[in-house]
Amino acid sequence: MTATRILTGIALTLAAPLCTYGQVTIYHGANSTPTELAVCADLREDIEKVTGATARITTEPAGITGTDICYLVGTPASSQLLSKMLKNEKPGGDGIIRTTGALTILAGTTVEGMQNTVYEYSRTTLGIDPMYYWTGIAPSKKKLADLRKTQNRIVPAQKVPIVCYFENDVDELANMRKPYLEYDMDTWKGMINSLRRIRYNAIHPFDMLGRPEFYTREPYRQLRPDYKVNLPLVDSMIDYAHLKGMKVQVDLSLGYHMRSISDTEALCWTQYKDKWIETWIYYLTKTPLGKADIYSLRPRNQIWDRAYVSSCGENRVEIFNQVFATLDSLLAIYKPGALKVCTCYDDGMDLFNEGFQPPKDFIVVWADDGYCSFDRMPASTKGYPFGTYMHAGFWTNHTVHDPCPPLIDSIMTFMHQHYDADKYLKVNGQTFRPFLLNLEAFGEWAFDPENFDGEAFYRQWTTRYFGQQASPHAIASMKKLHESHFSRTGYVKKLSDIKKLIGFLSDTKVPTPHGSFTARYNDLEAPGTEQRHALVEAAYKAAAKGLSAGNDFYHDYVYLPALMYWQLLELEKTLLTAAHLKQAFLTNGEKQNIAKAEQLAVKAMQQMKAIDKTCMEGDRNPQWKTWYDPAKRRPNNGFPTTGMITAIQQHLHQLSAR
Repeated sequence: MTATRILTGIALTLAAPLCTYGQVTIYHGANSTPTELAVCADLREDIEKVTGATARITTEPAGITGTDICYLVGTPASSQLLSKMLKNEKPGGDGIIRTTGALTILAGTTVEGMQNTVYEYSRTTLGIDPMYYWTGIAPSKKKLADLRKTQNRIVPAQKVPIVCYFENDVDELANMRKPYLEYDMDTWKGMINSLRRIRYNAIHPFDMLGRPEFYTREPYRQLRPDYKVNLPLVDSMIDYAHLKGMKVQVDLSLGYHMRSISDTEALCWTQYKDKWIETWIYYLTKTPLGKADIYSLRPRNQIWDRAYVSSCGENRVEIFNQVFATLDSLLAIYKPGALKVCTCYDDGMDLFNEGFQPPKDFIVVWADDGYCSFDRMPASTKGYPFGTYMHAGFWTNHTVHDPCPPLIDSIMTFMHQHYDADKYLKVNGQTFRPFLLNLEAFGEWAFDPENFDGEAFYRQWTTRYFGQQASPHAIASMKKLHESHFSRTGYVKKLSDIKKLIGFLSDTKVPTPHGSFTARYNDLEAPGTEQRHALVEAAYKAAAKGLSAGNDFYHDYVYLPALMYWQLLELEKTLLTAAHLKQAFLTNGEKQNIAKAEQLAVKAMQQMKAIDKTCMEGDRNPQWKTWYDPAKRRPNNGFPTTGMITAIQQHLHQLSAR
């Protein structure tokens, strides 16, 4: 049955348009779920934002007349009017959008379909930016008369049934407000609302459950000495995700602050399996984790993100066959009906190819290498429903994104065609805000894998956000930025290289989370340094060309990251040259070399101050003004300081005085 015939039936059922009382009325069914009511509230906010009109929400009547603009929103299960109309036949896809005169019908085949239908209407007809919380891009104003324009279309259903966002490595987000290392609800709601509007229908909280680094690693202990996981907040986060129609996934790893096994217990399942089982049961029965809808596990170390290295001579394949079978049995008791996911990450992929087999009711998820590529493939899917775990952002480029819609297109299509990896998609977005382009690209691919075009998406996305004139400059800049990420190296990885240079030039130990070491001269110049510098410089210059045509979001999303990365690599270039001069002095004793190195240290101080200034000035959008403050940023690989440059100057001066 076509949407036209269906909605003709509605018109006959109502006998007249459903319109009365005030400027805009949103009608919902008497049996609407909390999620449906929440979507109606979103629609009201969208309409009021765009038109300036007042919109009210009320239960559908039996039939009324009027001329004011109104909406009928719901599903056959919640709305008697829609149930009568859809009694014999149902539309395909998620739902239908139909505007005839003053009446707009937004009818979903399911609650999720109804959500997708309403958000599709808000995006395409009202012009609402799904990422408004992050971009600050306000919709153009419309007249109420614009809402009467006739339209009649079916909203297609998403092809990948589960598209899950992984909340991981979120320091900047978690440190927007105190107490540090936990969200305020505004941030969480902003994330959930945006994700749901781009069709992500699941979320996997991790950091907010109390990841082990937060209470064991020294930088975090300094940032928040009294850290304790906020379980009431976790409970509220899960409730809000459910309210907005998202499934919640929880990884049943065993290192959370709420209760953790010890490092000793994590290395021998055979001896300590009772501790593992006891902790799982605690999570499922005594904490908000028991409210999740999807449970996952990796065949790896259950506390740290590394391989499982048995302390008692176990065979890893045999052990994880036992571990997953045991967990499967527990979930059958405590969470019957829950979805189950086995994430094969890093060495976990090798185990799967070597004979590891979780129970057949698990979805097996294959992980990329962090940069939308795979360094190993499944020898066979073994008949499992298959999905992918992908990175919109990775820890080695945590601060500056690697924009790659065309790569997302090619690699996801490859996995879809060769391994039927379309039953599930999880996307790691790191701190979310720097990775909006890739996040939406993954969502668009999952919506229609057969027809997604990465290049076309690139043009559409940049034009939508930056306009026709700035779009080519944005694409040119971001493509160069993508090229610069060769060898899985990004902004954060370069911090590590700079840290070694500082150690060598100041004659100090280089600190790491696992101890310290002495930097060796022969290890200072990373492969591809000159090529990377040239690519990032090209990205920066291309971004600068679009500044006059772009908006504030162009500055914040395109220009600022390219500027920050270029400034960092300029500092690296200066320090590397100084290191060559210091080594030459140590080799031949020529004072002119150390004198030139001292001059470069002065230049490095100027560059370091410029970096600090850029970080502290930050975004034009005042909501994100302190985002790049080094004091609150993720501490992986550290961050250079003027104090470190001073230490270099002092050491070089001591050498010159010999």
